[in-house]
Amino acid sequence: MSPSKTPTPLDPISTWRAWQTLTIIYTILLNRQIYRRWLLEQKCMQNRPLRERFRPVIFLEPIPTLRKPNTKTKEATNNPFNETTMDKLRTRVALLRARVEKGKELASEIERRMVQDPPIRFPTHFCHTCVEDGERVEVLLTTCGHRVCRTCIKYGVDENGVYECSICFAPTGFVARSPVVLVKDYPGEVAPILKEGEVVV
Repeated sequence: MSPSKTPTPLDPISTWRAWQTLTIIYTILLNRQIYRRWLLEQKCMQNRPLRERFRPVIFLEPIPTLRKPNTKTKEATNNPFNETTMDKLRTRVALLRARVEKGKELASEIERRMVQDPPIRFPTHFCHTCVEDGERVEVLLTTCGHRVCRTCIKYGVDENGVYECSICFAPTGFVARSPVVLVKDYPGEVAPILKEGEVVV
């Protein structure tokens, strides 16, 4: 039996292209998960009365394109010989992969809640971080299209008061509160919390 051969390592330019390709692949997979969640939210809302409907929000990630390496300028952001550039590229791929996995979890959670017995009134309305139901706690909608409860916001705010989305791993703001009044306050009722045109920043 012949001894196993150690694979030949890629040169820096080939390595850089491979990581760029992974960025494109994971971005496409991420957009598929985002679109899948959006379709599930549409499906959940189509048979509900107008006053109980949410407006599903979708924010697709721009798909990057392959760029030519720049080996002439050492500080260039597309120089494969710059270790800082490669570290940033690897980190971006790792974050995209984590977001794809989280997207799968969110879509699966919505599907599980859609068939739950007894049925849930709003299967898509829950905190995307701790999965707490939006009728038990107040849930806020972020500018990146995710939902988060106030408890998770406390743990996600930095020393400057900026909230970092636990799904996108990036700073974000808030556009609206939950459109559902909490069950513990108004059992069996559905009413808007915000006045028309009011937003939370």
